[in-house]
Amino acid sequence: MTSGFPRATVFSAVLLLCLTGCANGAPETDEAPDAASSSGDEEVALAAYTGMWDAVVAASHGDEEASRALDDHAVGSARELMRTALAEAAAGGETEGEPALDPTIDIEGPERAVVDDCVDDSAWGTGGTGGTAGPRRVDATLIHDGLAWRVSELRIWEAGSC
Repeated sequence: MTSGFPRATVFSAVLLLCLTGCANGAPETDEAPDAASSSGDEEVALAAYTGMWDAVVAASHGDEEASRALDDHAVGSARELMRTALAEAAAGGETEGEPALDPTIDIEGPERAVVDDCVDDSAWGTGGTGGTAGPRRVDATLIHDGLAWRVSELRIWEAGSC
């Protein structure tokens, strides 16, 4: 070797620097590891719930790509309920505005979360929704399928329920 240092020594030094940098580079936090993980799950699961509503609102305004994006955020009966609502909205004419969401989430385990929401849809709808819009309770169950959080069950209560 012409460098003066054996390759094993150079490799060991680089490995030690990488390990030291990784060990010292972790952010310090007052949260316990489970609390940090739970907080991250809450954010991701809540993003799935609000992403479902974003896709539904965009689809209600005629965005066909958003209608397909609903599959990224909802499965099962929740997806079917939203698809039925979109079909009914399309039959009623042009949809305008959007609902106001106020969700809270509770992670019940590694594969299940629940959302309680009060959705005010009074600024969202077609001309034919007079008297049926307003703040309404929404209960949602989300599942984690190993890849992502998705809304699996959805119950939308009558106007004035929250």
